[in-house]
Amino acid sequence: ELARKIYRNLGYGEADGSFFVLESGIEEAVKANLSQLKLNLAEESIQQQCSLGIGVGRTDLICRDKEGNYVVLELKAVHSSDIVVGQILRYMGFIRENWADKEGKKVKGIILTPSYDEQLRLAAKVAGLKVLRIRIC
Repeated sequence: ELARKIYRNLGYGEADGSFFVLESGIEEAVKANLSQLKLNLAEESIQQQCSLGIGVGRTDLICRDKEGNYVVLELKAVHSSDIVVGQILRYMGFIRENWADKEGKKVKGIILTPSYDEQLRLAAKVAGLKVLRIRIC
């Protein structure tokens, strides 16, 4: 039901239950509202490398904060648990090794999800990650 609501509210009409665009639609909505997070998308050359390589995966969004530090946004369309912490830390490690260290910049991570459990909250806190709830109307 949540997926149908997202699909409908993003302007894709009614879903028939067999196919709908989720995280990519949320990604576009987050891009349009990055100023609320005080972030900008990283340069196009960085965005084109969101697919970080075999065994690393594909980040959702790579941004920059006002000091030019990297901020990895991991978007989840459904309830999230602590498995996402390992995922985002893997992306952050790749970005740190390949770009941030060379520029003398930090790497931060933010998980955006409609809901999460206590395991995610605790793991993210220790890992230094922010977890923000996104509201899907």
